[in-house]
Amino acid sequence: MIDTVDMGSLFKKIRLSKKLSLKDVAGDYLSVSFLSKFERGESEISLSRFFSLLENLDVSIEEFYGLVSKENPTNTEELLEHVSKAFYQNNILALRKYLSTEIAKYNETNKKTFLYNSIMIESFLVNLTGNKIDEKKIRQISDYLFDIDQWGKRELIIFGNSMTAIPTETLNILTKEIVYKTTLFGNNDSNKRIRISILINAISEFLDRNDLEHSKLYLDLLSEMDIPEIFLYEKLEYNIVEGSYWIKIGKVEIGKKKIEMALESLKNLGAENLFLARELYYENLLNSII
Repeated sequence: MIDTVDMGSLFKKIRLSKKLSLKDVAGDYLSVSFLSKFERGESEISLSRFFSLLENLDVSIEEFYGLVSKENPTNTEELLEHVSKAFYQNNILALRKYLSTEIAKYNETNKKTFLYNSIMIESFLVNLTGNKIDEKKIRQISDYLFDIDQWGKRELIIFGNSMTAIPTETLNILTKEIVYKTTLFGNNDSNKRIRISILINAISEFLDRNDLEHSKLYLDLLSEMDIPEIFLYEKLEYNIVEGSYWIKIGKVEIGKKKIEMALESLKNLGAENLFLARELYYENLLNSII
């Protein structure tokens, strides 16, 4: 929970880093004494006044919230950090322990937050164990995602890790939700990167199913989104799935050129594991059209 003390302390830290005085930031809206109390966590502040202060500080609400979230992660964000670490370490035992804990909390409190956390953890487990998610769980995941009016990080993670088990038509509908149900949480680099990565993964999944129509639909959508230059990895992944699409529709040389350029970039960047994984994918793709 983010309280006034946390907000005031962070506000002061940003103000000092910009070499601004209390008077510089208070402007005509607030007294210096009130601003000082806010920074010490001794006074509440209205939203309109807070926005005015941020404007004087030349900091957007997105930037401020990003810093607050980094210094004061929610319980779900802390859980996600632990779960992600276990996933990347292939630690199935740890993931099962986290899963059991969240299920126990749900059974004890009946709070859906813990149920959704357990679904998120199970989506990670499926990708490590290779086990299929049973149909009841798929319906549960799909119903949950359809019911959420605005997706946040947890919803994107659940979808991204369970899409291989989701039927094609449902996958298509849920993929569209990424575009229309994540706008509330802003278009900062972190959110945009996650959305782009999941759209690329969805295209890859459609290609694996030889669903070229949906592959083309989301390739065009990503092209319109104009992936920023700083998202180098995402640009390379986009070129790989786009190249795969060209190969699958018979324009092999165009596709090969795109993929080989991406592979060369990965090699030059020293991303050995990624290079080997994508090279194997490329070889299997070429073998599949012989």
